[in-house]
Amino acid sequence: MHLRDLEYFHQLVIQKNFTKVATYFQVSQPTVTYAVKRLEEKYATQLIFRDQAHHAIQITTAGKILDGHIRTILEQLTLAELDINRLKKEKFEIGLPNIIGNYYFPKISVELFSQNLMEAINLNNGGSQDMYRLLKSGKLDAALIGSTQSILDEQLDIELLAEKRFMIVVSKNHPLAKQTSVSFSALKDEKFIMFNEHFVHLTGFKKLTKQAGFTPDIVYQTSDLNIIKGMLKEQVGISFLTEIAIQDTDELVTLAIDDYPQPTFMISLVLPHNPVHSPELVKILKLIRNYPY
Repeated sequence: MHLRDLEYFHQLVIQKNFTKVATYFQVSQPTVTYAVKRLEEKYATQLIFRDQAHHAIQITTAGKILDGHIRTILEQLTLAELDINRLKKEKFEIGLPNIIGNYYFPKISVELFSQNLMEAINLNNGGSQDMYRLLKSGKLDAALIGSTQSILDEQLDIELLAEKRFMIVVSKNHPLAKQTSVSFSALKDEKFIMFNEHFVHLTGFKKLTKQAGFTPDIVYQTSDLNIIKGMLKEQVGISFLTEIAIQDTDELVTLAIDDYPQPTFMISLVLPHNPVHSPELVKILKLIRNYPY
């Protein structure tokens, strides 16, 4: 059995046409026909029906079962190629969601520069949801990802590094600024400025509003933390942010959340499942793991 036979058959399942498959691979139509015949002989079963009257083909149940396994094989071969290419790379794609990157990376970068590793890194920014999708597609070598629950994915290696609190954030002049904590039910009449769906904050926020029994008034959503902070200072509304999003220089007030149970902001180091890494990537990952979160 040849790998190309599997690729031809998989494309035949998609195209339902021998001529189109031959054109797709730039081969003759008999080449595709013989590939299917070899597979049918290999498995001693019919994989397709030829509908001569309508000039179409149908995939048999056995053919559909085989194609399901072929898809898995082709996906794994693609990932294997990506993993092997990573060993040759001079630069590594590291994913850092904005909040995690802003808080931790400037501190970690000191050690990266001292070990001459900084030039080997290409940073990718965005929300944690974006970083997760890039990891799944094989476009990142590693990422720090925020979540509100443990990440479970057999295709990825996941290591929890830290858990941080979510806080209510308000202007210094907001009436709530005099408090040190607040229950979520007391916020039902407030206007909220939130991160958008690319960030896990919205997931934790929805859990608490549902638990408190009210529909929040979200007046604005964005992916820009600076915009959120600016709108908070202007008292356009209040926000729900992880504690590491706010610095002393922001001149904003954070309030602990009294509700229990409540979600936490979990920070995990996530990598494509691959037991072998280049020496440079091993050093980079060691620095990330050893940082005192």
